[in-house]
Amino acid sequence: MDIQDFLRQKIQSCAIYLLTDSDQRRLAEEGVEKFIERALLSKKFRKWKVGEEYQAEIRQNIHFSVSKNLPIKLTFFFGGYKLWRFESSPEVDWAEFFAIAYYLSYAAPIAAAYQPGVVLQFWAAHPSIMSRQSNIPENDCQKYRQSLEKLLEQFRPYLPENIKAELHSFAELYPNDDEYTKELESLIAQVNEEYLTSWPEARKEKKARTSNLNIQWKGAENWEVLSEEEKNEKVRLGPVVHDGYCRLSRVNNAIKGKGRFNLTATPLPKGDSIPIGTTRPSVTKFWTGFGILSKKGDTYSDRILSPQQFETVKNQPHDVVASDLIPLKNFRRILVFHEEPDFSQ
Repeated sequence: MDIQDFLRQKIQSCAIYLLTDSDQRRLAEEGVEKFIERALLSKKFRKWKVGEEYQAEIRQNIHFSVSKNLPIKLTFFFGGYKLWRFESSPEVDWAEFFAIAYYLSYAAPIAAAYQPGVVLQFWAAHPSIMSRQSNIPENDCQKYRQSLEKLLEQFRPYLPENIKAELHSFAELYPNDDEYTKELESLIAQVNEEYLTSWPEARKEKKARTSNLNIQWKGAENWEVLSEEEKNEKVRLGPVVHDGYCRLSRVNNAIKGKGRFNLTATPLPKGDSIPIGTTRPSVTKFWTGFGILSKKGDTYSDRILSPQQFETVKNQPHDVVASDLIPLKNFRRILVFHEEPDFSQ
């Protein structure tokens, strides 16, 4: 298959699904609620186990939605920025393209079996929190969301009538800055106390490594001029700020409230999400990853690479192929590796 045909097929048919004879039998024998549950927890997409409590919550939310003839709302909470380590930053690249296509293909069987369909909601973090957490300029977050909205627009003409793809920011949930700030500061203080009194050292070290990699030292402010002690404190506070933000009441209601199903790239500590990765072989978050193709027989495999993975494979044999499929600056070319990338080197 030609590369352009492969990419064009992604955008034009990722959300199209025809029910099989087996699907029809299951619908007849088990009903639509069980069919939706099977689709949501399908091992074809799911990368990790879902906690038993959340599985029960999923069944309750399916029953709620079906009983009220409401669409299945799939929610995805993400950073709302492009990792500054990539040349494509601050706008979207092929990573977002492949992730959107993947999530729409995940939603397609549900929409084919359930007339009210599916609403896929991407929820971007409040831009002010990224500035505080990782020193990412708010203007870069705005550019990222604008480019992601333009990318979603490229998919929408090909979606069935009962599949919607939406982009939201948690900022819209808090029109009152005072209310947002008061709750946020209280939660950050709560998490900080937990960090100081009960976080295991292994967890602190893991969180610090990630925080250090994500911080844009010359970003919203010049943190490079800080003392080592001050830099270490910025690294320490990054995950504290993140975890405090994730506890905001309106944030949790938007992604885990009644009739909502929380998708994540990787599992949450309590198992209260459906961790389906970002493409069939990838679990790297699309906003901190870079999209590539690899040759696989007569077709191609789409992957999202972390900065470390990209550094490992960037010198392995590949072609840089021009593309005019998407009218955004980071889609004028795509890296196509001659075979599956070898991450062991």
